[in-house]
Amino acid sequence: MSCGERTGPQAHPRRPDRALAAISGGVDSSVAALLAQEQGLAVVGLTLALPGTDAAAAKVVAERLGIEHRLADVGELFEEEVIAPFVAEYARGCTPNPCVACNAAVKLAVLLRWADELGCEKVVTGHYAQVAESGGEFHLLRGADPRKDQSYMLYRVGQEVLRRALFPLGPLAKRRVRELAAEADLPAADRAESQDICFVTGGDVSALIRARRPEAMRPGPILNQDGNVLGEHTGLAAYTVGQRRGLGLGGPEGPYYVLEIRARDNALVVGPEESLWVAGCELDAVQFVGSPPGREFAAEVMTRYRGLVTPARVRLSGETATVSFERSHRAPAPGQAAVFYQGERLIGGGTIRPIAWAERQARALASGKREAQNHGKRRRSERRVRNLPWRTDRRSSCRAVVRWPFSLLASRLSPPNRGVSID
Repeated sequence: MSCGERTGPQAHPRRPDRALAAISGGVDSSVAALLAQEQGLAVVGLTLALPGTDAAAAKVVAERLGIEHRLADVGELFEEEVIAPFVAEYARGCTPNPCVACNAAVKLAVLLRWADELGCEKVVTGHYAQVAESGGEFHLLRGADPRKDQSYMLYRVGQEVLRRALFPLGPLAKRRVRELAAEADLPAADRAESQDICFVTGGDVSALIRARRPEAMRPGPILNQDGNVLGEHTGLAAYTVGQRRGLGLGGPEGPYYVLEIRARDNALVVGPEESLWVAGCELDAVQFVGSPPGREFAAEVMTRYRGLVTPARVRLSGETATVSFERSHRAPAPGQAAVFYQGERLIGGGTIRPIAWAERQARALASGKREAQNHGKRRRSERRVRNLPWRTDRRSSCRAVVRWPFSLLASRLSPPNRGVSID
């Protein structure tokens, strides 16, 4: 079969030494496939025909690695599972994270289906995350590089995915990944990373919503917390909770921040920064990577990708949950994921439910101001230490799953980094 041929999968018995690697043409997926190959696995490359994917570059990577390459057309699935829900959520005043949906419902789901048909026991991706096994369950862990950790985006994956997934980049720093690509003369070594949503042209979400759901981009009133009109917004889809820029409001009572997006009456509620700090939030569609730790448990909760992590109590009720933060937490936005960590281990998460601003019991004004002042300092501190406790414990409590032998991994890391320290 020619390299890069677009085709459907053909059934073969699964082999434990055979792996299907997602190759997008970027540096991360290229190096992940390289490391899987160097581990002795017979690697097949699969490129998903998605926005932002460079199929031609992926074909060149596969040729450089000397592996078979397939191309999967997943446009309809991507539209159904990612783009359409994204537009619908924005239209009702929420701010969804499309990467969370894409990883679970498209990328990894398609990889597993093709792996089954192509006889591959393992699937390989370029995610910065790690997997360990303990007590008969597979655990999803943070990536070692806190600037690249992508475990948050994977909270919807289950045991079958983790059992078969290989994340070779999990122990590595981004700098080392680029070095490995250059050493292997991979064409993606210097390729720039995209920071935008892959299917949103130029990063302009408003243009996408205006084209598909023009009613969500109607101008409407900007209200203060007392219901007084302060101005006019350009369309609710142009805003998210916590946003300051683009409101067009001034005056001595400012600056103003978005507190609530009210789709029912096309209104935007704004207020001072301290009003963004809340005592809790409600979640829908809660799910866990493994077994839930109980109907009530303690966790560190992150409500935005690479956002602030705050200790909390989580109380479950069916597929919903109530999160009560131990100290006030800034601007959990409806539609975003609230993800639960216990040390380095991600245990689950859910979608933040829209709640009227008045129903959110924020802390007292003085407490809110104090939290705002300490926000930057605490965030830097927590990012430095958040990777330590569970990583230390897991050497005795968890067995790493058939990942990369230490001798191979150590030779791949630049002393004294060991893939953890970040420049």
